[in-house]
Amino acid sequence: MRALRIILVDDHPIVRAGFRQLLDMQSGWGVVELGSAAELAAYLRGGEVDVLVLDLSLADADGLVLIRQVLAAKPTLPIIVLSMHDSGLYVQDALAAGAMGYVTKRSGPDEIVDAVNAVAADQQYLSQDIRAYAQNPAAGNLHAPELTAREAQVWLLLARGHTVARVARTMDVSPKTVYAHRSSIYTKLGVSSDHELRQLALKRGVI
Repeated sequence: MRALRIILVDDHPIVRAGFRQLLDMQSGWGVVELGSAAELAAYLRGGEVDVLVLDLSLADADGLVLIRQVLAAKPTLPIIVLSMHDSGLYVQDALAAGAMGYVTKRSGPDEIVDAVNAVAADQQYLSQDIRAYAQNPAAGNLHAPELTAREAQVWLLLARGHTVARVARTMDVSPKTVYAHRSSIYTKLGVSSDHELRQLALKRGVI
């Protein structure tokens, strides 16, 4: 039986090495470590992969945009997000971008193994600490009950420091749509600038 080929992309070598050790312990799995979106792009031009494990917070790319770019080239590739973020908004964005799994870095060590097994079998996997989101998608919006799910996504991205143009690319919508959402968010949250949006996001624990 052919080995399961797993690509692990994280720009922190110690974190990457730890997760690779867990994956390498599984019989029949072959793991390649990469440290950047650029390295991933180079690998995908000629290398083979069955499962991609991807950190959202890479230094050289927006993880959500990268998911869409990878899936545009390899539509059937299962992608697992491996992230320090456990907010339902991050989970919602990752799944909307096309990820099949989401595992937080605080999860138990067996969960990354379970996630790879699940997505390789074409099944969605969420780590236990965020599984409530799957049972109740509205839970992802608890930090911002005033907002629609779409507005909450825009708020999250703006709070992370993204420009309107970058938000539009990430969400695959027009800048005009983002501006309209931002105006509504300002009104509903009682703020008047992106700086205030970020401060509120920090206060509510969104970022």
